[in-house]
Amino acid sequence: MEGIAARTSGTVGLGVGLYEDYGNAQRLYGKRGYIPDGRGLMYANEAVHPGRTVTVDDDLLLYMVKQL
Repeated sequence: MEGIAARTSGTVGLGVGLYEDYGNAQRLYGKRGYIPDGRGLMYANEAVHPGRTVTVDDDLLLYMVKQL
C-alpha cells in the first residue's frame, strides 16, 4: 500500500487502536517508521482534549504518519 500511496503523495498515514489487542500493530508500525502525527488521541475522529472522558474501544485511536 505504501508503494501505491507514494505515486500520489509523499506521506502516508493510519490510525491504530490503543488497547492491548492492538499491541502487535503498534509495534509493527513503529518498526516500519510510522510516528505519531502530533495531534494526540482521537475518539471517533474528534480530538480528545484534557479532562475529557472517553471509552477505550475501537474508536480511540492514535494517528501515525510516515514520509515516503
